Amino acid sequence: SRSSSVLPSRPESYAVAEVKFFRHMARQALHDTCHLKCLQLCAHTLVGTAFPTYTLKTVVMRLMNTIPSSSWRRREVLMRMHDIVWYLHGCLVEKCLDHFFFGNENMPEDIVLPPDIQTAKPINLFQHLVDDPDAHVSALHDFEAVQDRLTRLLFYG
Repeated sequence: SRSSSVLPSRPESYAVAEVKFFRHMARQALHDTCHLKCLQLCAHTLVGTAFPTYTLKTVVMRLMNTIPSSSWRRREVLMRMHDIVWYLHGCLVEKCLDHFFFGNENMPEDIVLPPDIQTAKPINLFQHLVDDPDAHVSALHDFEAVQDRLTRLLFYG
């Protein structure tokens, strides 16, 4: 069963881990990577919605951890944005987006997390959608708005 409890008491630990993750990915990435551009575009489209930017950052980190760094080139930004949008959609439909660090067994080896984070049960960032059907409907509506904004931004500027 997924935990809906508060995150363990050391937020600085996962903030540091996040910085280490992005540094690790930057070392692995080619010079023309698009992951930061994807994060910027996503953050821009979230304005006025109920989605915290951490939601999209979590989606991007999960995809960066599974899609090879060679596939994050600028010429592939549309494909990566498509991946991000559809990953988010799938998480919303399933009402499940696990926090990136807690219980993540696919962490790069050079990112050493404190034991309480390594062994923690995955924390569902979308637990509120499980608990509140109205919040789920609202999140799906917000997703449509984000998707529309992103489409207009990417294709029409």
